[in-house]
Amino acid sequence: MDMDRNIRSKQEKTRRYIVFFISLFIMSFGVSLVTRSLMGTSPISSVPYVWSLNTALSMGTYIIFLNAILIIAQLLMLGRRGIRDSKVELLMQVPVSLLFGVFIDITMSILSFWHPALYYEKLISCILGCCFMALGIALEVVADVCMNSGEYVLHIASRKLKKEFGTMKIMFDVTLLVIAVGCSWIFAGRIDGVREGTIIVAILTGPLVRLIRPRLRFIDKWEEAPSAHQGAETSSVPAPTPHTVITIGREYGSGGHEIGEMLAKRLGVPFYDNAMMEMVAQESGFSEHTVRAYDQKLPHSLLFEMITQDFSVPVERSMSRKDALFVAQSRVIRRLAQQGSCVIVGRCSDYVLRDCPGCIHIFLHASPQHKARRAVEFYGIPIEKAAATVAQTNSIRRDHYAYYTGKTWGDPKNYNAVYDTSTLSTAAVVASIAALIPEK
Repeated sequence: MDMDRNIRSKQEKTRRYIVFFISLFIMSFGVSLVTRSLMGTSPISSVPYVWSLNTALSMGTYIIFLNAILIIAQLLMLGRRGIRDSKVELLMQVPVSLLFGVFIDITMSILSFWHPALYYEKLISCILGCCFMALGIALEVVADVCMNSGEYVLHIASRKLKKEFGTMKIMFDVTLLVIAVGCSWIFAGRIDGVREGTIIVAILTGPLVRLIRPRLRFIDKWEEAPSAHQGAETSSVPAPTPHTVITIGREYGSGGHEIGEMLAKRLGVPFYDNAMMEMVAQESGFSEHTVRAYDQKLPHSLLFEMITQDFSVPVERSMSRKDALFVAQSRVIRRLAQQGSCVIVGRCSDYVLRDCPGCIHIFLHASPQHKARRAVEFYGIPIEKAAATVAQTNSIRRDHYAYYTGKTWGDPKNYNAVYDTSTLSTAAVVASIAALIPEK
């Protein structure tokens, strides 16, 4: 049995490294495609590109040099004890940096024929490059074996300075762009390597990663596939749980809390909505006030979050506070689902429990007039502000759901049943949901 486990571990590790090396090549191809567009390049590549334009050495060589500087910066920030604790991560960056630099030179050579002349050709080249970069980054996250030097130095700096990853990322990118512009002006008397394409890369890459990542789950399954030595019983589908968990996604003003509470009372099971905040606070170590401040919302706009996101690692290892809270919340939801039958409202619970047997996922929506009326009657919102409050709250929930699931909030494909509470009574919805529960 131990031998089987060791074989499976080695196989999974081999598969993850295969995916990781493929991700490096795809990323390098994307960087080279953006660079060949002559519309600028990515922030992390801007300094090496400018140096390569004004000296005899290649862009890949300077990328290796820049990564070496970043590794040295990590050593200085970590100190002796930190170096000892992070020895594997630091050592892994050396071959990764070398390989990425080599891949950059190879892909730049492959694309040497590509000299777009018309602006739309340059724009297409830049956008395609962003797509390849996003695919490479998504595969890097799937592989989950190593981070590149640029991302790792930001992780260490975020931890040392106690700053959000997104803030550090903006500061880091701006610093690199200022250096690139300064070097270009000193060397050539003009600005090269920093143009509108740099902004396109910054804006598009994050959203594209979020779009691509959920579609790579088949690679997750391939990486973790059982070995040929395993028996059929280990690869079988999990047995259904002896209880039922009902998740309720809902638009603000559609009556989700009331329906969930009535349903839980009818079934005689626990009900979890706002009461979950205390459990999430205990799980995460953050105050309950902080948990409530981030509950089902992003602190900034969705686009800003996607631009500054920590997309180099799975969300479980992100340095972001909002990601840490989402992970803690997800753990609480899974634990509640394992303990017994219950009703859980909101908080991406349908996504968190998407692979959990015995779960029924519901979504509630209503007409704008119905939602505005409930906002006034149940939540005390002034009538003149009700419509705007409903629209804003639902927009925040929609962005939060999209950010963490990569799916569309309220899409019927994500749920077992969808109800319009403006045409059905609360009692009718509760009765209908209860009828979905299979008899034990």
